[in-house]
Amino acid sequence: MFSRLIVLTLATVSGSSVFAANPNFAASTSSEKVKVFILAGQSNMEGRGFPEPLSWQVTQEKYRSRYEHFIKGGDFDAFNAKVAETRDSDDRRKTPTYLWSSRQDVWINYLGKHGDLMVGYGAPKEGFGPEFNFGHVVGNHFDEQVLIIKTSWGGRALARGFLPPSSMLSDEEYADLAVAQNAENEAWNKAEPAKIDAYNKRVTEQNKTAEKKKRLRTFKPKEIVTMEQYKDQFGKDYRNMVSEVHGCLADLKGRFPGYKGQGYEIEGFVWFQGWNDQYKDRWLTYEKNMANFVRDVRKEFKASEMKFVIGQMGHDGMKPDTEGSPRDFIKKAQANVPEYPEFKGNVLCVKTDKYWDMEAHAIYTGPGGWSKDVDTWRQFGNDHPYHYYGSPWCFAQIGTGFGEGILELLK
Repeated sequence: MFSRLIVLTLATVSGSSVFAANPNFAASTSSEKVKVFILAGQSNMEGRGFPEPLSWQVTQEKYRSRYEHFIKGGDFDAFNAKVAETRDSDDRRKTPTYLWSSRQDVWINYLGKHGDLMVGYGAPKEGFGPEFNFGHVVGNHFDEQVLIIKTSWGGRALARGFLPPSSMLSDEEYADLAVAQNAENEAWNKAEPAKIDAYNKRVTEQNKTAEKKKRLRTFKPKEIVTMEQYKDQFGKDYRNMVSEVHGCLADLKGRFPGYKGQGYEIEGFVWFQGWNDQYKDRWLTYEKNMANFVRDVRKEFKASEMKFVIGQMGHDGMKPDTEGSPRDFIKKAQANVPEYPEFKGNVLCVKTDKYWDMEAHAIYTGPGGWSKDVDTWRQFGNDHPYHYYGSPWCFAQIGTGFGEGILELLK
C-alpha cells in the first residue's frame, strides 16, 4: 500500500513530459459520465497566483517551460507581444491582455463564473489557484469530460464557517457561548470609545507637524447577538459549499452548453485550508473536525468512496514549525486523518511546503525586503507569505500535487 502522506517532487512539471507542448485542448467526445471534482477551502484555494509575475517569467528561457500549457496555442511570441502592446498604452492602470489557453475538455464553476478551464478563476480575478494545474493533470488522465466545482472564500476556519454538521454543538452550548461572547463584546464597547478618543487627540497633535498624516479612528461597536444569530455563523460556509455544488450539478446544461446529458459522477474532493484555525484555540479540534468533514461531505453527496485529498499547510516552506504551535498542531492533524482505518487508501495528505518559491522568498526576506526593489519583486510574487507570496510557480506546483494525489487514490 502506498504511503498516505506523500511529497510530490514534480520533477517533470516544468517540461512537456507532463503538459502538452502546443496545447489544443478540444472538448471530450466521450459519452461516459462527466468526472466531477470539488475543490474547497479558504484564500489559497481561491488562488493567489498573480498574472504579472507569470507574464514576466514566460519571457525568460529559464522559466517559460513551466507555463507552456498556460499560453494559447503555446505561442509565447504572440502572448508576449499582446502583453507588451497593452503595457505600452498611455493608461498604466489598464489590465494587460493575456492570451491564456482554454481547455474545453475541463470545465470549471467558481461562485457565479463558469466555462472552460483557463487562468482567471482565482483571486485576484485575473489570477489562478490550484485548480488550473489540477485541471490539466486530471484532464490529461481522463478521456471523459471533467468538471471542477470550486467553492472557497478567504479568511475561513474549519472550526467555524466550514464546521461540518457532525461537529455542531447543541443549542444549549451555543447559547452559553453566545452569552460569553456578548459579555466580551459589551465590555469592549464600553472601554473602547475612551481609548479611541485618547488616540485621536494624540494623533491630531502629531498631525500638526507630521509630513504624512495619520488617519483618525472611528468607533464601531461590536454587535450583541441572539443565540440563533451566533449559531448561524458555525457551518455557514459548509452550507454554502453544499449549495454551490448542488446548484451547479442541477444546471449542467445551462452552464456548460457542451453537456450532452451523459450524467456525472463525483470522483474526488480537494481541501486546502488551515490558516484561520491558528487562532482562538480553534486548532484544538482540527483533527476531529477534519475527520467529520470527510464523513459528512461523502454522506451529503452520496459518495461513500469519494477520494479525498487534504492539502497540508506549507507556509514558510521547509522551515521547521515550532513544536506544539497551532500550525504544528494543524499540520499534524491534517496528516493524521488519512491514517484512520476508515480512510486508508481513500484519503491522502499532500504536503505543500516543498513547493515554496525560494526565489520569491529570497527577494521578500532579503536586505530591505520586497519594497526595496518592487519591479524585481513583481517578477516572482505580489503578495505576502500567508498567500504563498502570490507566486504563480508555487500555485502551479500545488495544483499539480493535488492532481497527482487524486490520481494516486484512483489507481
